[in-house]
Amino acid sequence: MKVTAHIPGRDIINNPERIYRTLNRKFGIELQITADVLENVPMKFFSKLAEMVGTKPITFHAPFMDLNPGAIDRYVREATIKRFKELQPVAKILNPEVIVFHSGFHPRKILPVYDRWIKNCVETFKQVCDMFPDFKIAVENVFDEVPDYLNEILEKVNTENIGVCIDVGHLNLFSKFPLKDWLNRFNNKIFEFHIHDNDGVNDLHIAAGSGTIDFSDLFSYLKTETSDSLILTLEAKTEEDQLKSFQFLTNNLTGDNNGNTNIS
Repeated sequence: MKVTAHIPGRDIINNPERIYRTLNRKFGIELQITADVLENVPMKFFSKLAEMVGTKPITFHAPFMDLNPGAIDRYVREATIKRFKELQPVAKILNPEVIVFHSGFHPRKILPVYDRWIKNCVETFKQVCDMFPDFKIAVENVFDEVPDYLNEILEKVNTENIGVCIDVGHLNLFSKFPLKDWLNRFNNKIFEFHIHDNDGVNDLHIAAGSGTIDFSDLFSYLKTETSDSLILTLEAKTEEDQLKSFQFLTNNLTGDNNGNTNIS
């Protein structure tokens, strides 16, 4: 297993020192590649960053604001695909281990038009997998109440490089099923976890272990997981809470307060 810490797009632009501080710690980075990043950060920045990253893991979070891979409006869908394509040169430079995408699903908006939405969504992610054939594509649960919708995307896209990113914070807020059911459903198609906590009401993105989430099923799963490529992304908002999350993971996966762990 490998650990990355989430770097918000605004910090890539306005506070790149956060990236450098993070790389000096025990984990790699997940870059939130927003539209603003794509429009304002020069390629030479990413080339320099590639040299700094070295052998540490790096992942991407693809743009999602205002986008929807399954949009009924074809203009929105075309804009979504265009933004996703703009990730290609950045991915070529930094070679991320996983690229995380949102599906755009929201039950209130999508369920009334689900058949049309899922058809479009599947077609978009087929294109995404073709755009990035050498990278793992992980579709993240956000407002999903059940695992069925993500599962349908995976089954119908049906390529080796598509899987899921399980966001435990979002599950705590929106899922009707416990984490164990999601783990059993996706199993070896889980490419990444987003690790953060909340109060069960608001998407706070606070330190793991400081909210209401029961992480016991996750720890049981991780203790038996032998994949060297599985990514655990610390998605708390602040650097301080990311460090607390890392210590929480380390303590619960190894019982070792000195930071000795099988995660890297």
